Parts: sequence; structure tokens; C-alpha cells
Amino acid sequence: MWYDNVVLEPDYHFISSRVRIVRNLDNYVFPGKLDMTSSKILVERVLSELKDIGEVENTEFKAMFLNSIPDIERLILREKRVINSTLANKKMPTGMLISKDEDISLIINGDDHIRFQIVSSGMKLDELWDRADKFDDYINERFNYAFDEKYGYMTSYPTNIGTGLKANIVLHLPLISTSNNFANLVSDLGRLGVSVKGVYGQGDENYGNFYDISNQKTLGQDERSLISQTARVAMQLNSQETQLRKSILKNHRIRKMDEVYKAYGILSYARRLTLKDALNYISALLQGVSDGLIKLNNSEKLFSLSILIQPSNIMKISQEPLEKGEIDILRADFIRQYLPKLIQ
Repeated sequence: MWYDNVVLEPDYHFISSRVRIVRNLDNYVFPGKLDMTSSKILVERVLSELKDIGEVENTEFKAMFLNSIPDIERLILREKRVINSTLANKKMPTGMLISKDEDISLIINGDDHIRFQIVSSGMKLDELWDRADKFDDYINERFNYAFDEKYGYMTSYPTNIGTGLKANIVLHLPLISTSNNFANLVSDLGRLGVSVKGVYGQGDENYGNFYDISNQKTLGQDERSLISQTARVAMQLNSQETQLRKSILKNHRIRKMDEVYKAYGILSYARRLTLKDALNYISALLQGVSDGLIKLNNSEKLFSLSILIQPSNIMKISQEPLEKGEIDILRADFIRQYLPKLIQ
């Protein structure tokens, strides 16, 4: 899977990049207005026309109706950010094409007729856009898009009108996110048209210090400009995080090393872990690996734990309904089994 290849370094804190585009077909009303029969016809038609889409990159795709797979499978797709909460609970016919590594997915008749996304570890927005553009051309050769010469691509939500593009970068920011001026920094970036949001957590609380940076605007700029703007902000945040880490390591190296090894010890021996605690300890380990404070075998797979320990995946592993406390016990079991081993 794409998330098994996250490599962090002292000055490189990029977890992943994602490019998502939404499109609608010019001869159908938006999905929210389609009845059951029309939705099914649309999904079947698109799946049929795009059955060979893997030829674009010589990639194998699996086709399915989302509403026909088990609830737990849809929830896992949501936790992996392949679909959103609305789609996880949608009852109307909704189709999906997804690659073997889950890095490329196409949703049919979701919020829009077509939502295509491609994701990768690291900072690769330009590369992802080049690839997404080829898939977009392939789809457009088979379907006419709803497009206005003045406003661009027509979408179900006004916030997506224009390019229909959302560019996302996930950064690991354990230090600057806890600084006193972080909230003001996020607010300032919002006024510039870039959003910074925590990936995991409830309300203002963030678990794991993973932050998603994305463009807020889709209208009035071309795709390259939106991607460049998002990347520029992400690189600035990455640089600030690096500067803080260098300062901390220079003055408090032993204290930070102690925190990292304690986190490894807890993850190695704990018998019960909440999602919040597990993500925060994984975050401490990721920081330690990145800063050279600890060495682990297969450290590039460490981030994948943050995805695989989500509640729905743990419940799937158990193959039976679980209470919250039981999920916490199985989560600790899973982490002890799959935590990368320490290199002495």
C-alpha cells in the first residue's frame, strides 16, 4: 500500500500528497437529484465505459458498488480517506474503481458524478497532477463534462466550481503545532486561501500531530497555480518545523531521546491503548526516527500503523462487534505485533 512507504528525514516531514478532481456529466442532473433507477444506470454505464482505465498507467483496478459491500468495509475506506463520511453512509447506488495499492480511486455518483483521486507518500503534488490529468483526459474522451466557459467545471458544491481540484499535503508537525502562535498562523493561511487542519482528533484536539494542508479556492486560478500555492505553504511549514527541531535537539537532545524511547517502550508492552494515546506515541516515534534519535527496522512502515489501528480496521480483524474497551485491548495487541523492531 502507498502508506507503507513513508520516509521522514531531519528536514523532510512530508507524509503524503493527494490530488483530487471532481467532474459531472453534462447530460445528467447532479447525484443528489437522481432517483434509485437513474443512479444505478449511471454507475453501470460509467463502470462499463471505464473498464479499461487501467491502461492509462498499466494499473489493475477493482470495480464495485459501494452500497453493496459490508458496512465495516466502507468505514475502513473512510478511515483510509478513500471516501468521506457521506459516502460511507450513502444508500443510493455508488460505484468505485480502486487500484491494488489503494493509491488511485474513482468514485461514481457520490457527491458528484465522478471524483477521482491519486495519493502518494512524500511531497509529489506536481507528479500527481500530471498523472491525474492523464486519467482526466481518458475519462473526458468517453464522457462530456458539465463545463461553463466563464466558471469552469460545474460541481454539486459551489466551493469546487472552477478547476474542481483539491490538492492536499499531510505534514508531521509535532513542534510548531504546539507553539503559541500556531493558531494565528493557521488563521493567516486561511485568509490566503490555504486550509490547515488536523487529520485525526475531535474538535480542536489533534492526535498524532498530522496536519492536512490544502487549497480552499478552486475558482479563478488554474491547476498549476493552486498546486504551487499549496506546496509553497507546506514547504514553509516544513521549514519552520525543521528549525524548531534543530534548536530542541541542540539544547535538549537527551530529553527528547528519552521521550522517544519511552514511547517505543509503551507501544511495545502496553496491553490497552486508546486511539489518541497510540497516535501520540507513534508520532513521538516518527519524530525520533526522522531526527535520528532511534533506529527501527522497516521504519518506512511506521506511519502505516496510524491507519491500521483505526477503530473499523481493528473491528474487522476481530471479526465480531467490540466495545470501546475491547477495541483498545486489540489495538495494543496489533501494535505489539506489527511495531517495527528496534535496531540496537
